[in-house]
Amino acid sequence: MAKKLNRRDFVKSSILASAAVPAALQAQPAAPGAPAPVLPREPLLPTGKIGNLEVTRLILGGNLISGYAHARELSYVSMLMRRYNTPAKIRETLELAESQGINTMNSWVVDDNSQLFDHWKNGGKLQWIAQTRLDSAGEFSQVQRAIDEGAAAVHLTGDTCEGLLRQGKFDTVIRSLEFIRARKKPAGIAGHDLGVIKESERLKLAPDFYLKTFHSHDYFTAPREGETDALGKSDNSWCSNPAEVVEVMAKVTRPWIAFKVLAAGAIPPRAAFPYAFNSGADFILVGMFDWQVVDNAKFARRVVAITAGTDSKRTRPWIG
Repeated sequence: MAKKLNRRDFVKSSILASAAVPAALQAQPAAPGAPAPVLPREPLLPTGKIGNLEVTRLILGGNLISGYAHARELSYVSMLMRRYNTPAKIRETLELAESQGINTMNSWVVDDNSQLFDHWKNGGKLQWIAQTRLDSAGEFSQVQRAIDEGAAAVHLTGDTCEGLLRQGKFDTVIRSLEFIRARKKPAGIAGHDLGVIKESERLKLAPDFYLKTFHSHDYFTAPREGETDALGKSDNSWCSNPAEVVEVMAKVTRPWIAFKVLAAGAIPPRAAFPYAFNSGADFILVGMFDWQVVDNAKFARRVVAITAGTDSKRTRPWIG
């Protein structure tokens, strides 16, 4: 149970936390239009295989870039993200991620991905795993668009797969795998609800990869006892049963990309990254602002090295 802080404890903890922030992150941001600082290019982060792709264990998420925020009742946060992440800032973030050894990002095909396309035109090499939904006819025009626009791998979104499961239409998920693979791309299945993964495994679908939400409940707005909604009744949780996820995924032999590992910013990377990798995730998908990229890449590099070492606490072998 979270410890309640009185005002004195809160002020004290805030001062200590501020002192622990690296000097680079305490510095004032550059003036608008000023060139970004040039950072040394780092080696590629550790990678794993998804189909025929070499993918870094840390993947750049697209939600913050696109302005999607699970900010509970703070309705202004999405607009704040969009105002901050201008086209120039998005390009800077993509280039920074690649310079720090990240080689893959994930975003929805319908979002404005023009900065990614400009990144490619200017020599950038980030691979794109595209999220897609069904079109109004229940077909795969978004999948085709993603492939036409250069996606390296494609999957239906978690909410899409969950809806199909609830409606008894999981055969559409099967068709999506066939559609993507017929176009020579790795095909994935995503879910917030563990039931999606269980059904896929029951049917022995063997996608090229899974995306499954995964985070602890060690944060203030985590679900309380008896709250079992897969998405949290107040948009406050995306992994209602982490212990069961660990148990189920330990038996899964397909690569697992864990997403929502920070519980939408409620859990710091220093806790979330080891938790995900030790619990069996092969890759973590993390939304990042530009000022978070360097530290996250460095920390992910350290955590993967430790988790892959002889004293590893992982609950499943590395897949991919």
